Amino acid sequence: MRKYLFIMANEGHRWGGSEPLWSSAAETLARRGNEVRVSVKDWGQPVPQIEGLRSAGCQIFYRRPPSFLARQARKIFPRPEHSLLHVRSAGSGVDLVVISQGSNTDGLGWMEATRAEGYKYAVIAQGAVLYWWPEDDVAERLAENYEKASAAYFVSQANLNLSRRQFGSALRHAKVVRNPFNVSYDAQLPWPTESLDGLRLACVGRLDIITKAQDVLLEVLGLPHWRERKVCLSLIGKGPNERGLRRIVEQLKLTSVEFSGYKSNMEEVWSKHHALVLPSRFEGMPLTVVEAMLCGRACIATDVGGNRELIRDGINGFLAKAPTVELLDEAMNRAWDCRSRLEEMGSTAAADVRKFVSREPTEDFVRELEAIASN
Repeated sequence: MRKYLFIMANEGHRWGGSEPLWSSAAETLARRGNEVRVSVKDWGQPVPQIEGLRSAGCQIFYRRPPSFLARQARKIFPRPEHSLLHVRSAGSGVDLVVISQGSNTDGLGWMEATRAEGYKYAVIAQGAVLYWWPEDDVAERLAENYEKASAAYFVSQANLNLSRRQFGSALRHAKVVRNPFNVSYDAQLPWPTESLDGLRLACVGRLDIITKAQDVLLEVLGLPHWRERKVCLSLIGKGPNERGLRRIVEQLKLTSVEFSGYKSNMEEVWSKHHALVLPSRFEGMPLTVVEAMLCGRACIATDVGGNRELIRDGINGFLAKAPTVELLDEAMNRAWDCRSRLEEMGSTAAADVRKFVSREPTEDFVRELEAIASN
């Protein structure tokens, strides 16, 4: 049995799309009798998913920022940085530290602290942003720490390629992995029978305009030709921009948009919708694309992140060249014109995605971690 420390570097959200991979691996390892420690930000109240890990046998180490007095004292009496002290405490005697990032940069401090303590570590990067490049000194530190990792895992080849450019490094230990999904691998859903002469679209994702660009989608639906069409859009999810998106709907006087909230049963969602529309400004490998395709639904998405690795334009879905009103409208118009073929395209999508993801992505990842920890 081995000892593992998982560090959730993402401190922007209590729980997000970057967490299922590391957390499912941590739970699996703990249930197999390994000693698993989990380091997370202290949010001041319980997070259900973290409590679930505790129930599975994981030890939870909460991170609390140093107090004002402690920060002032360190100016007079220098001590190791807060992250270094935390890693030293939580990581004592571990065989492997796994650092999970929401992007490809937010774990830098944890990598440096882990290296300083001499622990073996692996890094997960769930995203990369074309619009944000690290300054030279940060890029050089990232390159050094990624290269020193036993492995660096990216969820799409596109994000790995972008990270190599951003850091100016070959990232020799990098690999592409898949996230676990929340639908049956063998899902076979009947085609929605209602609104056969129209189109029921679902946009699944956090209501976060900076990332998911639902504002662009709403502007497209506000165009005259879309107002004349029989189309319904369901916004599936919660997030910090829900009120802002509702205001856009009111301003544009859109009557075809439904705010459906968070849904845990994605197979039920896809039983009622013909296609996914995802206007994101940046992505890793969207779980919602994988799930929609497993459920036999075509995807209309922007050509960001790993979307192109799954979506074959005009064959199993449609790609907009960029997250702009003009280009998303063009892709959605093609989907509208092909709406009689969407069921056939969804069947192609279902076959394609099963060549891309295995039945048990968590098991694949756990085997990777076990091999590193054992060497």
